[in-house]
Formats: sequence, C-alpha cells, structure tokens
Amino acid sequence: AFDAFLYSLGIILSFSIVGFLIAALFGASGLNRLASNPYMNLIIAVVFIVFAFNLFGMFEIFVSSSLLTKLSNFQSKNNLLSIWVMSFTFTLTTFTCTMPFIGTVLVSASKGDWFYPILGMLGYSSAFSIPFFLLALFPSGIKKLPRSGNWMVSFKIILGFLELAAALKFISNADLVFGWKILSREFFLSIWAALFIGASLYLFGFFYFAHEKKEEGKSPIRIFAAIFFLAISLNFLTATNGRSLGELDAYLPPPSSQMSQTKLEEELVWLDSLELAKAEANKTGKKIFVDFTGYTCTNCRWMEQNIFPDSEVKELLSRYILVRLYTDGEEKVHEENQKYEEDKFGTIALPLYVGMDSTEKVINQFMGMTRDKEEYK
Repeated sequence: AFDAFLYSLGIILSFSIVGFLIAALFGASGLNRLASNPYMNLIIAVVFIVFAFNLFGMFEIFVSSSLLTKLSNFQSKNNLLSIWVMSFTFTLTTFTCTMPFIGTVLVSASKGDWFYPILGMLGYSSAFSIPFFLLALFPSGIKKLPRSGNWMVSFKIILGFLELAAALKFISNADLVFGWKILSREFFLSIWAALFIGASLYLFGFFYFAHEKKEEGKSPIRIFAAIFFLAISLNFLTATNGRSLGELDAYLPPPSSQMSQTKLEEELVWLDSLELAKAEANKTGKKIFVDFTGYTCTNCRWMEQNIFPDSEVKELLSRYILVRLYTDGEEKVHEENQKYEEDKFGTIALPLYVGMDSTEKVINQFMGMTRDKEEYK
C-alpha cells in the first residue's frame, strides 16, 4: 500500500511541477496579460490545432528512447528511489497521450490567479493517478479492465474535434483584440456547427481515419453520441439568427453589423472616452458610469448578456453618462485605460464597474461577475 501511495504521489508531482514552473515564471498579472494578448491567443490556437492533429493520428509525439533507458538503469540501482523513477518514467511514456489534455488544463487554468495552474495540474494529476493507486492495491482488478482498442482511437478522434472547437475561441479572441471583425457570432457558430456535424458523421461511420480499423456495426453508445453531437450542431445553426444560447453567449463574439445588437445596445449610448463622458456630465449634471471591460473577457460578456438587459438595471443605467473602457486591446488608448484602472483602483481585474462624478470622485464600485441582479442593482 505504501509503495502504491509513493508511485501515485510521484505521478502527481511529475505533472504538478509543470504548473508550478508556469506560475513561478509568469505570476498572476503576467498570466492575465498573456491570456488577453492576441499573439499568445494565436499561439495557443495553433497548439490546440496541433494537439487535434495528434489526436487524429496524423503524427505522434515521441520521447527519446535513450532518456527512458537511462531512467530505467537508474531505477534498478536504488530501491527507495526506484518507485519515484518508475512514476516519472511512466509520466514520460504517457506524454504522447496526455499532452493534449495537459495543454488544455494549463490554458484553462492560466485565466486566473497564480495558483490556478498549480491547482489545475494537481487536480488533473490526482485524478490521473487514482486508478493506478487502486489497481496497485487490488491487482485482480486489472483483469476486469476493458482492453484498449478501436474505441480508444475513436474517443481520441472525438477529442480532436473538440480541440479544434477550442482553438476557434482563441482565434476569436485575437480577432476581437486586433479588430479584424472576421469571426462574427454567426460565422463562429457556423464553424462550430460544422465541426460537430463532422464528429457526428464520423461516429455514424460515414468516414474513417487512416490509422483506425473499420467496424462492421455501431454500438448503441456510439449511435447515441452521434445523435448528441448532431443535436448540438443543429442548436448552433439555429442560433445564427441571433437566438440566445444562454450561458454560452458569454464565450461567443458579437454579431456582425448586419445583425441587430441587444435591446440594451439599441437603447443606451456608450461613449469610449472618459474625457467625453466628463464633459457630457458637466453639461447635464448626471453622474458617470464606467464599465472597465475587455474584448476577451467572458465574465464581461456574461454580465452584458444576462444582467444589463434587466429592465430595472437598464433604467438605472439610463440615469448615467455611460462610458465603456477596453483595457486589453493593442492600441495606446487600451494601455492607457488599463493603467488608469490600475493606478486609480489598484486592480486590472475585469469587469469593474464604477460610478463617479465629473471630477472623478468615486461614488460606488462593483468588481467581477454576479448572478444576483438585486446585488448588482
């Protein structure tokens, strides 16, 4: 039991050290800036695409056999360290299969504070090591495990489609920051729908990949999964006309100029300069409402889609001179907006909502996302 514990702990440490190094190298603010940097988003998108091709079986990622041999030789010389070396060797040998998932965990984890990469890798590695710990305690259970085969290949291929869908989100982030306006909400959903239709057709058996064996019949689970992916794709397609997708809307780019914006955008006028807002406030005597937001900020989009359209919230907003300041763009004004937020409010967190007068005296402020409309009001 103790050896099984050490072996599992070795796997956890081997994976988690990656998260620790990333957190130590970049820190909290660095990770936030990296998360919104358009070039970094494009690099991440390329990484996801490469992982997808790897899962499609188009190439393999190999670890040097000489390195594995050296680790094996070292393992035989020290009984105490051998278990740790075995776990580390196992981590390296499974690198081909686990790297696409490790990349996904790190990309997702890098959106938060410094400890999230560590926490993300700790959670992933713990879940990854638990089966081996249990099998070490109960070795007879190995006989009951399903044999790896074509089902595993199919599972990896489906994950490849999901990796491509994730890559599109990061391309969209770069598109929004650069202001290319290529990936509108309709185009984005159309591509996602095409990917999920592709996954559905694959599961139905309309096409195969070169490295897998063709199956004569289809299992009920595979048919159910194919129908599930087809239903999702149809849901995406029917939402290209502007229909809300609920929580998912926060992750989607805005609609094209041909599509009508939300009623909130039609009824309320947002300025993009605090100086203009202060001048207008002096004329009208109104207070100023500042929305510190970001092109890549999903929490900002969620608030705009779910809290702002509330009739009472809209009525309250209409009493203010409204100004929306983006902090994650590539232009100088975006850098100035972020510096202003950091210098005056001591944070670069998004979203941040501030009520102030024309002299910039703060009346109240609200940071982050909330699902409680009453709290926000």
